[in-house]
Amino acid sequence: MIQFANDQTKPLVRQMWKTCFEDTDEFLDIIFTYKYRNENTLIYFEKGRAVASLQMFPQTINFYRQQIPFSYMAELCTLPEHRQKGYMTQLIYKAHEIIANRNIPLAILIPAEDSLYGFYEKYDYEQVFEKDEELIPLKEILDMNTEFDEAYQIFDKLFRFRDFCVQKNENDFKAISEEYKLDGYPEKTNLSGMARVIDIWTLLDLYAKDNLSKRFRIKISDGATNKKPIVYLIDKGSVELILGPAPRFDIEVDRRLLCRLLFGYKTKELETRYQSFFDEHQPMMNLMLE
Repeated sequence: MIQFANDQTKPLVRQMWKTCFEDTDEFLDIIFTYKYRNENTLIYFEKGRAVASLQMFPQTINFYRQQIPFSYMAELCTLPEHRQKGYMTQLIYKAHEIIANRNIPLAILIPAEDSLYGFYEKYDYEQVFEKDEELIPLKEILDMNTEFDEAYQIFDKLFRFRDFCVQKNENDFKAISEEYKLDGYPEKTNLSGMARVIDIWTLLDLYAKDNLSKRFRIKISDGATNKKPIVYLIDKGSVELILGPAPRFDIEVDRRLLCRLLFGYKTKELETRYQSFFDEHQPMMNLMLE
C-alpha cells in the first residue's frame, strides 16, 4: 500500500533514510528542516510496516528561457530485506502520476551509483546532465559575504540567466550552505543526472515558442503507457496534434530520446535528421545535497 507521509510516519521515513544511506543525524536535520515535506513524500507499507519511500522535492529549472517547475526525485530507498519485490517500481509510477496531476512537466534525479542509470532508463529517464571539472566558488562566496542575503545574491547571479540550468531559491541555498560547512568545504562541480518528460505537450510548447523558425512533425511513442504513438506538428511557435490513420512525420522518437533532444544533450552526436531540429545545449545541475 502506498500513502503520503504524515507527522506520525515522518520518523519512519527518517529512520529508513538513515538505514539505507547511512547519513548522519546532522545531515538529516538539514534535510528535514529545509527540504522535507509530508506532501512530497511517498511511503510503501508492507503489512503495516514502512519498507520503501521516495521524495519529490519541488525545484525549478530554466528551460528555453522560461523558469518551470520540476520534481527532484530524491532518496529513493527500500529497506535491504524488502528489495527485489517491485515496491520501488510502484512508488516511481505513483510519483509520476502525482507529478502529472500537479501540472509539473518534468522529473529529475541523480542516480546514487553508475549501475543505476540502466535501472532508471526502464522508467524513461535519460541522462541529460554531465559531471565536469569546473569548480563552483561556493567557499569563496560564503567567506567573502558575512550577510546571507548578499552571499545568496552573488551565488544566484552565477546561474540565474543560464538556460537549462537548475535554479536555487534562498531556502535551497540555506540548506546547501549548512550542508557544505558540515561536510568540511569539499570541492563542488556540476553533477551528472537524468530527467524524464512528464508532460510532453508542455515541454514541446516551450521548445516551439523559443524556436520560431522550426517547422516539422515528430512522432512520439510512449512506452510508459503503451498507447498508440502520437504525431505532433511544431509550426513556427505553436504545437498541434495531428490526427488521422497514418499521419506523416519527419522524425520518430520515444520518450527518452525526446528528453535528450529537448535538453539538447550531445545532439551533435546523433543522426543529422535530429540535429537539424534540435540544437545542442549544455544542461547544468549542481549542489543538490548529494
